[in-house]
Amino acid sequence: MTTAADWFRDEHEFRQLCGDAQSQAHGESSQDFAAEMVVKAKEQGLRTYLSPKQLEWLCKLADWDLPKRREVKS
Repeated sequence: MTTAADWFRDEHEFRQLCGDAQSQAHGESSQDFAAEMVVKAKEQGLRTYLSPKQLEWLCKLADWDLPKRREVKS
């Protein structure tokens, strides 16, 4: 399972995506999903579990380009 840290270096950027998705979501399932992600982003920050499919949905709702997965340097 991937986390927000796999996609974002900056927690503020991840929170912004979730907030944008929430403000632009239409339909009950989209609104519920975006609201849930906002709560998780505030509570867990970049440790939030985030699948590629969830990220894709957030980006679609927020009208953001899909970020590239970060390369973790060991």
